[in-house]
Amino acid sequence: MKLRFICATHQQELKLNMDKTLQFCQSGFDTGQFYKDHLQWKEAIPHLGCAFEAAEILLSYNAIDTQVSCDWLAKSALLLAQSFNNLGYQNQAEDIIWMAINRLEEQLVLDRNQRIWMEQYLTALYARLKVYIIKAAKAQGPDVNSQKVLSLMH
Repeated sequence: MKLRFICATHQQELKLNMDKTLQFCQSGFDTGQFYKDHLQWKEAIPHLGCAFEAAEILLSYNAIDTQVSCDWLAKSALLLAQSFNNLGYQNQAEDIIWMAINRLEEQLVLDRNQRIWMEQYLTALYARLKVYIIKAAKAQGPDVNSQKVLSLMH
């Protein structure tokens, strides 16, 4: 499943104007963080989702320092997934984490020297994913062997 938060028209506009994308990302993150801090998960989701997608655009277009883009991508993904999870949308939380992991690993393939600092983001994302997988396995009941599921992860 591919979750979308920014419509195609606005995505195209952001791809053409990196200054606007930078502001959009920061504003979305700050607003989403505010709602998250006030436990208003539903209100946080669209803002954090937009920040997540804007960070991906910034990363894809090398608009700012790669490490900063990766930081924003990972942090917005973690907050977005937490918001989904707190509302009971387990699958969407996992999807967001997987999207972030896949994008950061794709970036790592482009430049292996980024591994030095990329590990911190991937470690945090995989740790959160592990929590969600264990939670899902427990919800499935005793027939699911969570150790078998966890052995499939990095």
